[in-house]
Amino acid sequence: MKINTSRFSSHGCIILIFYVIMCVSGGDVSAGEYQTRSGKSLIIKESHPLGQSLSDIHLRSSGFEFELNENIINSDPIQAVHVADLDGNGFDEFYIVTVSSGSGSYGNIVAFASNKDKSLSSIHFPEIEGDEEIFHGYMGHDTFRLSAHRLIRTFPIYVSVDKNAAPNGGLRNVLYGLFKGEASWQLRIIDTGDET
Repeated sequence: MKINTSRFSSHGCIILIFYVIMCVSGGDVSAGEYQTRSGKSLIIKESHPLGQSLSDIHLRSSGFEFELNENIINSDPIQAVHVADLDGNGFDEFYIVTVSSGSGSYGNIVAFASNKDKSLSSIHFPEIEGDEEIFHGYMGHDTFRLSAHRLIRTFPIYVSVDKNAAPNGGLRNVLYGLFKGEASWQLRIIDTGDET
């Protein structure tokens, strides 16, 4: 297929060149400033000092009475960032989706809840080992999305004879709700559903 380069604007070329430079130099497209509806921000910087398979993530809040300043070293790379109010209390949370490199692409969530816009607290995301029935047939390849005050994790289900690239068990959706615990905010599984 022949591309008509005369249709590219100089602005479009600059954006494309910037994107290529970011990818080649280890910059991350998910890094940036994410803002809540009340104007509070989480600024995310991601670097790859040991190669593209691991990230160092620097998090800094802005606009809160007590600011967050945290470094996460040797994390899985960021795939996406979401801002949403899952518990419906009027204060948005920040959800950072990380996915491991390699054939499994195992997903994880690093999240922070707003304490009435005074500060941010980490949100506990449960390990899969505690729910063997729900995660039976799980071999990674997670995707995460937010819908109707729920965090939805979707992954293919592998049966015993499946190879890593060829799952035959359909898809499973795991729905999480956000709850305030005694000591911390928690994402808890509230429902599951399979798709064939």
